[in-house]
Amino acid sequence: MELIELILESNLINFIIMIAIIVYVAKKCNFSQKLDDAVNKVKELIDNSELAKQNSIEELKESSEKTKNIKTEIDEIEQQGQENLSNMEEKIILDSEKQIQSIKKNADRLLDGKEKEIVSKLSKKTVLASLELAKQHIINLLKQNPEYHQQFIKESIEELNRLK
Repeated sequence: MELIELILESNLINFIIMIAIIVYVAKKCNFSQKLDDAVNKVKELIDNSELAKQNSIEELKESSEKTKNIKTEIDEIEQQGQENLSNMEEKIILDSEKQIQSIKKNADRLLDGKEKEIVSKLSKKTVLASLELAKQHIINLLKQNPEYHQQFIKESIEELNRLK
């Protein structure tokens, strides 16, 4: 009995029982399969990471190729913009000059028309004033010299006869 008591009290038995329980649970839970699955997942993640890395490197190379000539393209765009700006500037200047010439011609025509109108009005006024002055002069002459009245009538009749 002492031997049985000694075995029961010893840690060796407890240790062996504990190992047996762990082995039984490990076999039941299939830890090796789960460990293999975990290793396979890690390998798959690493492979995917490598593939993603390669794809990123290729995209970087493509982007580098595309951006390699970007300075030249920017310079070309800038030059084209400057040319367009110069062309627009010249066109605006030419159009402005044409409009200025047209406005000047119209203003000159308008001034000529107004000038002729003013001269015509002044001429009318001058003629009317001259006629009025002549009329007054004739009336004064006739009042001062009544014999001129007879002479004037005679000359008017002669003029009418001549026009017939």
